[in-house]
Amino acid sequence: MTKTQKLIELMDYVKRKKSFTVQELADEFSVSYRTMWRYLQELSTLGVPLYADQGGKGGYRVLDHHEVSSQDCKKITLENSTFIGFQFDAPYSARRETEILAPKLWIKLLHQLEESSYKKPFQKFALAQFRKHDFSYYITVKVDDILDTPKGMTSLCIPKLTYVKKTHNQTLELEDTIHTYETIYKWMKEHNLKQHEHAFHLEQYDERFNPRKPVAEFDIFVPIMN
Repeated sequence: MTKTQKLIELMDYVKRKKSFTVQELADEFSVSYRTMWRYLQELSTLGVPLYADQGGKGGYRVLDHHEVSSQDCKKITLENSTFIGFQFDAPYSARRETEILAPKLWIKLLHQLEESSYKKPFQKFALAQFRKHDFSYYITVKVDDILDTPKGMTSLCIPKLTYVKKTHNQTLELEDTIHTYETIYKWMKEHNLKQHEHAFHLEQYDERFNPRKPVAEFDIFVPIMN
């Protein structure tokens, strides 16, 4: 059986079974745990909505379509917030390069701030401001006050604003992240909400986020007009 055939068979199997662990699937398909883990990652990139269950047994389940589309979309107001970190500007054609640059900037940012007086543990946020031909992206941590701005970093304050919030529960692949954003935009249209075009989009990476897992979990905030 070719790899493609295995993936197709696996896709049919997980959709029927709904809930499972990596080891259960590895035993069923006579492959190693690591191989099955890679297969599940590939299924996620193909659009199979896998969700990592919490708890002692762990494992994964396949979400129903309505869960993936808009289950946890909701309006939320965030108070004034202050951030410090690194900024870069790029054209939309460089989004792939952003996927490579962002993790490096996270490591650099957290390392430089480790010895600072800013409150720990850090609340990690990515901020994005989209324009017609390009965008600005910020790798930041939320702070109470600007004590000082280390060399090469920038600081910014975001006023109180209303957002549509949704939790991303797919892989970190660009296509999956875009899919979550598109789900939010669709929900906004259905509820007659207009995007605030000049405000920042936010992504919050809290204790749920683990980039080593096949399914990533973080919150996305899309700004809307009041």
